[in-house]
Formats: sequence, structure tokens, C-alpha cells
Amino acid sequence: MLEKILLLFIFFLPFQFALHPAEGIDLALARVFVLVLFFLWVMRSLFNKRLILPRPLILFFFTAFPLWASFSFLWAENMLWALRKIAFLLSFFPLFLVFFAALQKPLFRKKIFQGLVITASAAALLALVQFFSQFIFGVSRVFAFWVSDVLPFFLGPALGEAVANYPSLLVNISGVTVMRASLFFPDPHMFAFFLGMSFPLALAFALEKDSQKRAAWMACAGLIFVADLLTFSRGGYVGLIFGLMAFLIPLAWQSFWWRRHRIATGVLIFIVLASILASPIGARLFSSFSQDDNSNVERLRLWQEASVFISERPWLGTGLGNYPLLVKPSALYREPIYAHNLFLDIALETGLIGLFLFVSFFFLGISAAWKKWRKGRDIFSLALFSALILFSAHAFFETPLFSVHVLPIFLLLMAASVV
Repeated sequence: MLEKILLLFIFFLPFQFALHPAEGIDLALARVFVLVLFFLWVMRSLFNKRLILPRPLILFFFTAFPLWASFSFLWAENMLWALRKIAFLLSFFPLFLVFFAALQKPLFRKKIFQGLVITASAAALLALVQFFSQFIFGVSRVFAFWVSDVLPFFLGPALGEAVANYPSLLVNISGVTVMRASLFFPDPHMFAFFLGMSFPLALAFALEKDSQKRAAWMACAGLIFVADLLTFSRGGYVGLIFGLMAFLIPLAWQSFWWRRHRIATGVLIFIVLASILASPIGARLFSSFSQDDNSNVERLRLWQEASVFISERPWLGTGLGNYPLLVKPSALYREPIYAHNLFLDIALETGLIGLFLFVSFFFLGISAAWKKWRKGRDIFSLALFSALILFSAHAFFETPLFSVHVLPIFLLLMAASVV
């Protein structure tokens, strides 16, 4: 029963809607779902008189990071903001233990990966409909409809209003304003995380030795890849580049077929890359390295500013959720003030101690996935490794830790890596 509900949870994740229990508070249904899953896991463990936990070192860092982050309310300027962020982390992090226990069954491992790829493909298809509709109805009409009628239902009125006030759904490409693919996510960057982390698993199913539905999985991988490109997330592009390198280079190195067909493969890759680079997507990617791009200049300024603040409060940080108040004392809770770098944001709010605990937990997952690939040549272990590499590369430009769509997938990939 627990496994079936987990599959339902994964499929439901990109299409979830939000409850609105009080003014200014949105409650994503995924948070309620996770509490039910955790309760079922506890009850099943008690019934079976057996508690399945990861090995001690992983368990230590897994519990140490959220606990340390939870204590940060003691030195936070705004205790309520810290407690709200703490409640978010503590409501999702137990999902790692639920995934870890369920993934002990090898058949379920494959089922949940299939479920993730299928739901990511469905989300990608709907996002393509969203993206191309602007060329029929016009950018302004589609954008207005999305922020006024669609997002308030899926994100909640408060978050929906914040998205409308600070829209990142629009982007200017070579002087033309277009609406990015984002589906029901609060911004295209989180959608790019979700698609990007699913993409290596889609490739794994397509390239699996005894794949029964290779064409279908290739179609899924293609859908996810195209939708990811149409988010126009430059951090997402960097993540895709590193993730694909982490997947394809080890695979090509050990694959006899790839060595025999290296010229044909190289020509195909060149054609695909040339097509992408010659498109508006290529223009968006190249702008990532331009010193004339205002967003690049601003991001560098934010990173420098964050480094200064970290040096002032190196060990404890500002307290979870309190960095915006350091930059702007009059900031509102949902005002998008952050360092645009997951690792800097963790160091800013939980200090270098918190950063060490998180990075240690993360590294153990990456290391475990790589060792499994080296030992057994399991293509899904390689996919997990590349998905986590993709996450880390993209996280240098965004902060996905408090995303109801991304954090569960991150915990799934981590649990699958260390099983």
C-alpha cells in the first residue's frame, strides 16, 4: 500500500494544487501527502517490528542538517520566518526515510523511476502546449490568463500573487519577449530542475540493454529535453551540460557499441548541438557568459555581497529564512531576496556548519551512485549520479531547497543512490 501511494505522490507532484488555510498562507497538497506517507511508514515499521534505516554515516548527516537548521531560530531576527522555513524542511525531509525503506524492493525502484519519467513527460507535454499557445493567442493574453486564473489555483493565492508581482515567466530573447515554459511551477527555474533531474532516468530507460519500449522512452526523453530548453533557464542549461557529460562520458568509455560508432555518434551530437546553438536557445545560453548582461552583473554582485555577509557571520548565519532582512530590513516574507546560489544561501542562513552538514550528505549520495555504477555497470546508478551532478551544477545559480516540486525529487534520488 505504501509503495502505491508513493507512486501516486510522484505522479501527482507537478500537478498538485494548494490549500489556503489562512490569509497569507498557502499549503501545497504535497506537504499533507508527505505527512500521510510518513505516518504509514511509521505504522508499517511498528507492525513489522523492523525499522529500515540507512547506514550510520548517511543517517547522521541526513538528520544533522535539518536539526541544525531548526536550531537556527534561536539566533534569527524574525523567529516566525525561521519557524515557517523549519516547518517546511521538517515536513519534507522524513520523505527520505520513506523512500529508502520502499526502495529496498528492486522492482519498486524501477517502477518509481518509470513513474517519475512518465509524469515528467506529461508535464513537459503540457508545458509545450502552454509555450506554443502564446504564438496563437499572444504573449500578453496567455501571461495574464496564467498568472490570474491558473497559478492561484495550483500555487495558492498568496504565492500566485507573489509570482505575478515578481514575474520570471517572461524573458527577452534577441529583443523579443516570450513566455517561458513553466507549467504550474512558481518559476521556470524550478521547472527546469524538475525536468532536468528526470531526464537522465528517461535516457537510462531508452538505452537500457533489454528495453522493451525503447521508442516510447526516447520520445519521453525528447519531450523532457525540449521542454527543459524552453524554460530558457540558463542555470538549467548549465545543469544539463554537466548532467549529460556525467552520463554520456562514462557510458561511452565502457560501451563497445559507442566505440564502434563513434563517428556517427559524433556527427549526430554535432548536428543537434549546432541546431540548438543557432536557435534563440543558443542566444540565451551565450548570454550567460556576457559581461554586458544585466542579470549576470547583478548575480555576481549578489555573490560578492553574500560572501561578505558570510565572513561577518561565518558559523551560525542569519537564521533560516532571515537573509532577506539582512539585505532589506523592510522586506516582506515572499519577497524574492536570495543569493541565487544554493550553497551560498545555506551558508548565509545556517552558517558554514550548516553548509558542511548539507554538502556532506549530498556528497555521500553522489559517491554512492558513482560506486554502484563502477561496480555493477548499472545504467540507473549512472543516471542517478548524473541527475545529482545536474542538480549541483544548476544549484550554483538557484536555490531549490524550499521548492515543493524539487525537494521531494532530490530526496528520492538521494535515497535511491544510497540504498
